[in-house]
Amino acid sequence: MIRPGTPVEALDTPSLIIDLDRVEANLRSGAEIAAASGVALRPHTKTHKSPYFAQRQLAHGAAGITVAKVTEAEVMADAGLTDIFIANTLFGQAKAERAAALAARVRLAVGVDHIEQARALSGAMAGAARPLDVMIEVDTGSRRGGISPADAPALAQEVHALPGLSVRGIYTYEGYTYEAADREELAAVQRAAQDVMVRLGDGLRELLGIDPVVSVGSTPGLLSGAGYRKGITEIRPGTYIFLDAAQAALAGGVEACAAHVLATVVSRPGPDRAVLDTGSKSLTSDTRSSGICRTAGYGLLPDFGLTIARVSEEHGVIEGEGVERLRIGEKVRVLPNHICPVVNLFDEVIGVRGGVVELVLPVAARGRLK
Repeated sequence: MIRPGTPVEALDTPSLIIDLDRVEANLRSGAEIAAASGVALRPHTKTHKSPYFAQRQLAHGAAGITVAKVTEAEVMADAGLTDIFIANTLFGQAKAERAAALAARVRLAVGVDHIEQARALSGAMAGAARPLDVMIEVDTGSRRGGISPADAPALAQEVHALPGLSVRGIYTYEGYTYEAADREELAAVQRAAQDVMVRLGDGLRELLGIDPVVSVGSTPGLLSGAGYRKGITEIRPGTYIFLDAAQAALAGGVEACAAHVLATVVSRPGPDRAVLDTGSKSLTSDTRSSGICRTAGYGLLPDFGLTIARVSEEHGVIEGEGVERLRIGEKVRVLPNHICPVVNLFDEVIGVRGGVVELVLPVAARGRLK
């Protein structure tokens, strides 16, 4: 059992360490950006998967939370979170019924980008005391989920006519902005996506007679400096709470990052090679080869300026110049390329302050993928 007051260097490895002071600073910064732009902050909890951190986001002014899956929403609702948006499309009777049951307990919205998804939700809402809010997902360039902007108004009209459903508004995810070459291009791409969404929002106001939520997402959008134009009503950043190697340049450097994997140097098989006890099962194999959020290798050792060159399931291999500074048995901090999947690999996160353990939290929504 890990006890409060334990020094970080005494922890077993690999462990996921969260700097609680840095978390609070990141939450304050995100809330200040949202407030300055006059938009509601609805952070995406897929990054931390923890009701504790969701409550900290609410304490810093968040209007509600975003999740990716119905089962994540259930975890958050069970912990007392009452305003939840599932920013994902659902299909199938089982998921529709779970969403309907959840809508009876909390203020809920669900994403759709096809009429068949909406019909399943409508069927599950038969006899419900109040309608389920629906958000139309719009593709502004990700080429993932989302209906085309040209087809979004017709879908919104069809959905709004279904019993048991009510269109709350529209949303998009601008994950493609990670590929922008620099801040200027990032800001330009963000503004272009916002322009599309604002025009659609204005059209829905006239078409359906509603005051629509117009929601955009992504941490690069939050950190870009572009701000949010009039007509954007809500933002959904996720990674901003912890940050990672991909976001560090936008955030002002690795010092802004709150989450690290603590690892041990378990082998020095040669003068130019060191091996850590953390590989793809405790880091991530995600890499980004280009753009402002590009990464190098499979994780950074910020205290040494070194990069993990290769990972297998249980090993992280560091090669080349500078490796001679690593001693077998030494514990090192690794900054992951992408923190969201890393959190989902651990049963618990260890919150530290001033180099000692303050709290240990279960990753309550870990593996909640349905």
